[in-house]
Amino acid sequence: MNNKNFGFCENETISHKIHNLIADNLLGIEQLSKIERRYDDMRDNFYRYPKDFVTDDKGEWVFSEDLKPFAPKGRGCYSDTTAVPIPISHPDFIDLTTRTKEQGRGAIGLDLPTWFYQSPEAPFIMIVTQDPLRSAKWYGDEVDEKYLCNDAVVSSPFGLQDAHHRERGTGGKRMWLLVRALLERGYNVYLTDCRKFFIYNHTQSDKYTTVVKMDIYRNILKKEIEIINPKLIVTLGHSANKSCRELLGDDKRLSPYMPHFCGTAGHKIKEFFEINQKISIEELATMYANKIAELAKQNIKH
Repeated sequence: MNNKNFGFCENETISHKIHNLIADNLLGIEQLSKIERRYDDMRDNFYRYPKDFVTDDKGEWVFSEDLKPFAPKGRGCYSDTTAVPIPISHPDFIDLTTRTKEQGRGAIGLDLPTWFYQSPEAPFIMIVTQDPLRSAKWYGDEVDEKYLCNDAVVSSPFGLQDAHHRERGTGGKRMWLLVRALLERGYNVYLTDCRKFFIYNHTQSDKYTTVVKMDIYRNILKKEIEIINPKLIVTLGHSANKSCRELLGDDKRLSPYMPHFCGTAGHKIKEFFEINQKISIEELATMYANKIAELAKQNIKH
């Protein structure tokens, strides 16, 4: 792999379509320029770190002027982050900004889809997880409503846009090992969520995700699939698998269930791969990549 940043969010055609898809369907067309600059920031800072992890040989993430982390004066904030707030003006989701205290305000999560593009000849594998978690401790009104963030807190799936999360992140390191393994096997990789917004906590997010909202998410996911044209759609975890089957029906590219590649799913992972001994996350990433590559080859043949 010769690409300096593994083709992270590269390819002008894909970029143009995905930027507009997010603006037209999630954040609002008024936010298009911020979405475009957010992707520029993620590409430009691919090898940089959040400020708390900068050393003499590690550069600090550089933010665009109006795309900086949420850091209100007068309280502690989440300093180990490269997520940034972007306003929501889309009519389908403007209701997120008018929620009551009882409904849980703030902590609105949105992960921008990201991709690693090696070449036009390399087939795409799409990896889909459930939703973009955010903590009300940092962005909601749990402590004091004057500190809540009423914008979407925008990151990427597993925080792969910054070097720290790829090297040490709870989920970022695991997913980066898997993505790297798939890239080494000759695939392009695209990552996204099936439920695009996460709101406050799991209970409130589930209540918010109505049939109407799921219809919107279905249309967005189908448009992503049209743009990327993946040979395989991998769903990680029971929730993502169930949601994707509800959204996409009998799409033949959908993979069978695979456990989420996270620390809390350790028991399910061992059962799935029939592991009866201690194993490193590097070895697990190889097992996941081998299984995914096997499924992708079967789809390519058919």
